[in-house]
Amino acid sequence: MSFRGNSKFFVFGFLFLFIALILDVIGVATPYWFYAEKNGVKIYGGLWKSCLDISGSEESKCNKYEDVPDWLKAVRGFGFLGILVSTLALTSASLKICLKDRVSLLIIAIILSFISALCSVVSIAVFARKYPNLVIEMIRNDLNFNFSFIFCALFIVLSAFAGICMIIQIAKRTSYSTIDGR
Repeated sequence: MSFRGNSKFFVFGFLFLFIALILDVIGVATPYWFYAEKNGVKIYGGLWKSCLDISGSEESKCNKYEDVPDWLKAVRGFGFLGILVSTLALTSASLKICLKDRVSLLIIAIILSFISALCSVVSIAVFARKYPNLVIEMIRNDLNFNFSFIFCALFIVLSAFAGICMIIQIAKRTSYSTIDGR
């Protein structure tokens, strides 16, 4: 399998990076990082707002966080930084497709994919430690992580796999060269 002269490892890395970016954007943007339900009261929220849904009520009430704690600002910042760096990695990999002899673009994409994964690790680690502080005491013990949090965790795995696949692309490229560099 070839993608404009690139091996299947590059193609898989590129696809992993693309899917990871989509998952991270959804994860950071949606209010479903945590979820809890107790006595007919459902509460869920994310980085930007939290929502309360009482059974028998027609609609849920969502509110933006009024007094945003510093740890949540850090989670938001690292989440957004992960998206930004992942976008740059995908751009670099896209340029590598157009300029196929530019190994430096591939190296940049590899480094950026690992940096974006690291940003997301910081983001979800801080959130996992601090998120019970966002909700009322009566429901705190019933909190669970929801799909947005899981999407950000999957982003870490896929972004790392993308970097590994692209490293294999470089290794394959250098293993076929001869002693004189051709």
